[in-house]
Formats: sequence, structure tokens, C-alpha cells
Amino acid sequence: MTDFGQMLKALRERRGVSQSKLAERAEFDHSYVSRLEGGARMPTRDAVDRLGAALGLGESERDSLLAAAGFLPRDVTHLLSSEPVLGEVLDLLKDEQVPSELRENMRQVLHLLAQQARFAMRNHPVEATANVAA
Repeated sequence: MTDFGQMLKALRERRGVSQSKLAERAEFDHSYVSRLEGGARMPTRDAVDRLGAALGLGESERDSLLAAAGFLPRDVTHLLSSEPVLGEVLDLLKDEQVPSELRENMRQVLHLLAQQARFAMRNHPVEATANVAA
């Protein structure tokens, strides 16, 4: 089961909606919802939007569902609610009052940090994971 499939199933079950009822509300075949939840199919962006509407999801949950399906959410800050520092950085990167040179430096530093993290995970997966939890 994919992350998307697991999330869709959890959201559906939390709302007490059957696969058949969800499929009907989103105007899909029942088997399509079953295949999505089982990970046999990945949805289009339109399908995620229709499923989110059929479940009555709020904006934040819809964005999380979009992200789980591999799509860019409408509002990235919804995904950063558990990482407030990243939200602050994003706000600064979008702020036209921050000098462009400073914003570019921030992007370069973030890029280097991401490269360093990927390198550490690739070369020492157990140690890197243990250090993150500490």
C-alpha cells in the first residue's frame, strides 16, 4: 500500500465512508478507489481533488493528500505545520523586502544542507537515522 493509499483509507474510515460511497460521491468506479487504497493505481491531480471534495476535506487535509500522491499542494505551508522553522524560512524566501542576494544565499545554504543530509544517509544510514532521533 502506498502512502497515498494509506492516507486515503485512513481519511475515508475516519469519516465512516465506505469505498463504494466514496466512489459514488467522487463519480468513480468502486474498483478505482479500491485500487488506489491498495497501491495498485496512482491518481491524477483531478482525481485527488475529487476525492478530497467527496470526503469533505479541509484545505490542509487536501494539500496533505495531494502531497502524498506526489503533487505540489496548493499551499506548501500546510505541510510545514510541524516544522515552523521551515515555514519561517519559506516566508523569508518569498519576501521581496529581503534583499535578493540574501535570499539567494539562503537557497544555497539550504541546498548544501540537503546535499549533506543525503550524503550522510547514503553512507551511514543507521548512524544518520540514530542521530536524527537523538
